[in-house]
Amino acid sequence: MPAGVLHLCDKFGVEGSSIHGVTRLFSWWFPRFDKGRFAVTLAGLKRPEPASLRLSAEGVPVTHLGRNAYDPRLLGDIVGLIRRRNVRILHVHGYAASDFGRLAARITGAKLVLHEHFADPKLPPHQALADRCLSRLTDRAIAVSGSTRNFLVRERFVPRERVRLIWNGAPLDDFAPVSRERGLAVRRQLGIPDTALVIGAIGRLNPQKGHRYLLDAAPAVLARHPEARFLIAGDGDLMNALRGQAASLGIRDHVVFAGHRDDVPDVLGALDVLCIASLYEGTPLTLFEAMASGKAVVSTSVDGCREVIADTETGLLVGPGDSQALSIALGLVLGDPQLRERLAANALLESQNYDVNACVRQIQEVYQELLPA
Repeated sequence: MPAGVLHLCDKFGVEGSSIHGVTRLFSWWFPRFDKGRFAVTLAGLKRPEPASLRLSAEGVPVTHLGRNAYDPRLLGDIVGLIRRRNVRILHVHGYAASDFGRLAARITGAKLVLHEHFADPKLPPHQALADRCLSRLTDRAIAVSGSTRNFLVRERFVPRERVRLIWNGAPLDDFAPVSRERGLAVRRQLGIPDTALVIGAIGRLNPQKGHRYLLDAAPAVLARHPEARFLIAGDGDLMNALRGQAASLGIRDHVVFAGHRDDVPDVLGALDVLCIASLYEGTPLTLFEAMASGKAVVSTSVDGCREVIADTETGLLVGPGDSQALSIALGLVLGDPQLRERLAANALLESQNYDVNACVRQIQEVYQELLPA
């Protein structure tokens, strides 16, 4: 009989955005789990959200507990769910899920896997206290980068020997380079000239992603490449502020805000350069998608990005929050077709090391370690 595994998640979207990275991972992971070995289900602490409803529509049903993150009734809810589903492994994502989940796992005898998706620069003090008290109840932890592993050990007090580094990845076949025609179709739909050099940013519009620094870099880029366009795909609570910033910088006609897009492979096909301007990250899925799509990448040297990208070989790295450095790097890639092609080709080759199937296989190996022989 397959071993019961329950993934428990704090939230599936963030304020102002319909979906975020963990939700996309669920949509990739769940069809790939070995159903002969593991009966994997998913639950969220809150009420239904657009992203969780979308998962259900895609065939990944979500049980919603309908609580807030501080509701003590969550403990009983999770214990009941574990017992009803004969869960042997509880796999948690998020602070509240990890706190209540570790207690519920201890009560029921389930094994606990804590999955950390980024090194939080604003770790709440109360969470640090909870982690100190509960760290020994973590049977295994999964970190998505070396910096995230260090965060788990130093800031969340998980014993180092219990932490496994498992890189995120993308479905390589889904994000293989698309035909020129598909990329041009996106450009035409968005009013971008066929011949423009296009810099893209794909992701939710919130402060972490650093879009303000990309826009601040844009005038200097446009001074050298007046035909360039900036394509910003994603939704979020900064949409109006970023539109206003583009207008105040006098670059409104060179910036396209495309909103949330479901056709990310085609959007990538419309780009010449993918820019990640984040202030902090774990390992952004957009990076793996762009690499698999054979795109040149300019990224800030944050966390997992600097571990995945070999500077000047598979992409260019600049310091976070540095618009001047970002404009120089983007201008360099736009102005040198041979550099752009070399970075793109190297990134495509390197993407083979970041296949989501390998990620799922390694997660299942962690599960197997925790089950009796």
